Amino acid sequence: MMTFFNTRAAADRPEPVRLAIRAAGLCCAVGYHLRAASCALRAHMDHFQESEFRSSNFDPIIVARLPDDIYGHERLQRWVSHTVRDCAQGMREPLSLLDPARTAVVVLAPDPTRTHTGDGFHAALVANALHQLRAAEEAGAAPGPDADARIVKVIASGRAGLATGLQQSMRLLGDQAVEQVLLIGVDSYLNAADMNAMLRAERLLVKGNSNGFLPGEAAAAVLLTLATPDARGIFIEGIGHADEAGRPDGSVPSRAVGLTEAIRAACGQARVTPADLDFRLSDQNGEQFFARESANAVTRVMFGAQQLVHLTLADKIGEVGAATGVAMLAWLSHEMPHIDHSPGNLGVLHLANDGGDRCAVVIRHTGEK
Repeated sequence: MMTFFNTRAAADRPEPVRLAIRAAGLCCAVGYHLRAASCALRAHMDHFQESEFRSSNFDPIIVARLPDDIYGHERLQRWVSHTVRDCAQGMREPLSLLDPARTAVVVLAPDPTRTHTGDGFHAALVANALHQLRAAEEAGAAPGPDADARIVKVIASGRAGLATGLQQSMRLLGDQAVEQVLLIGVDSYLNAADMNAMLRAERLLVKGNSNGFLPGEAAAAVLLTLATPDARGIFIEGIGHADEAGRPDGSVPSRAVGLTEAIRAACGQARVTPADLDFRLSDQNGEQFFARESANAVTRVMFGAQQLVHLTLADKIGEVGAATGVAMLAWLSHEMPHIDHSPGNLGVLHLANDGGDRCAVVIRHTGEK
């Protein structure tokens, strides 16, 4: 059978992304490091517990958190430090993270309507974590003279900021500004300001409200490089981004147009069809608005093909906001190479923001399992 190839259509397609995940780290409610967390996630374990936060009926709010008696900024600092060390342990040259000429940092942070989004806050978290890594690796040596020259980009866009973070990483690597990018996501809902805001909006899973999420906390990191054509490993091959008019408060219904466009764009850039995918990993957190939207979008893009295996993280680590996307990448980078518990060789991640941003990322494993 002869097959005709539309060269004009092929030329119009965006070039496929080839970002390689070289190392990863994760600190979340089910583990202080990626290997421990992956074992817990594989067993469908969680660490949900009653907290000191109270609902309007004075019932304790269930949260997903790590056992620690430190709160506020120091708590987030600890999770970022755990994550950076975890990522460094999986690297051939962990000290390269400390070299500003070799490594840039991109940080995904909560959107400006949330707490912990002040100027310089997240950049300081990363700087402190790298200083701690230097102290551990070099017996307390002081930071090098070029430490202040490090490229640090903070993207305060919440969950769907993953697409922007990956695109920013691509630009830094493509311009040869650095040879690797440390992409970090960090967030926590375990503070009074966020808790009160979510309670007022009736978005927490509490007695009397089944249409809500369980708040959590996490930090995650992946080390990204440009991939060579014949490389084997875990690769990000497509990134899609779009806007959705629908809003979780019901002021505008969602028709899943934005998420549909994002998934199709990611698949188009990766030069695969949705039917080629083995699984999808979503940020579904228990809120019906996002669950219906993602179901509608996936049904639309699959167009009669076999439905994808659906994976989630929030049902085990809670809603972790801006850390969600990087946590997904970190977890998949650990699971996909293992034949016994790999979800497949090709999948799509998709995430949504309250403000209408939608993103999708196609991830592939290439090589022997």
